[in-house]
Amino acid sequence: MRVRDFLMLVRERLEPLLPADLRSFQARIRFNLLQVYYEHPSLHYEVWPQRKGGRIEIGLHFEGAREENYGWAVVLAERMPQMQAALGPSLELEEWTPTWTRLHQSVPLGSLDEDLAADVAQRMAALIETMQPILEECRPRVLEGGLAPPPRPASRGIPRYLRRRGRRSLGPRRLP
Repeated sequence: MRVRDFLMLVRERLEPLLPADLRSFQARIRFNLLQVYYEHPSLHYEVWPQRKGGRIEIGLHFEGAREENYGWAVVLAERMPQMQAALGPSLELEEWTPTWTRLHQSVPLGSLDEDLAADVAQRMAALIETMQPILEECRPRVLEGGLAPPPRPASRGIPRYLRRRGRRSLGPRRLP
């Protein structure tokens, strides 16, 4: 199956898996990834098959203003144990670029077929069901500010888990 066809199938399978109040999402397929969002595409859920690495990333991406993305990283880092308990210990929070952050997990790529599309849609639904209430609860705290990153390149005063060294984890990777 072609990647685009696979992503369309994941999108079709996703909607009925979600509770009624979360079915009003918008979706778009860009290049070789599926993005699902509610308010603005800069904050979106994503399915990204990566043939070269043999993995599929299923994640929540923050690709808005740097200060807002940092704010999301700070509030979500505080909740990593709760989110990992719901979604599994492979869930990671990291700075992807100097301005983007993401919460994600990956699964083996395997053959792009209906069974894999069903599995990925199920995982995406679980991610949305877990994260959307957290995003709504934390949104006022993030938008009110006060969580802005310090100016770059200084790293002094930044909590160790938030310092950038290439791609970096922003929270505990494994539960004790």
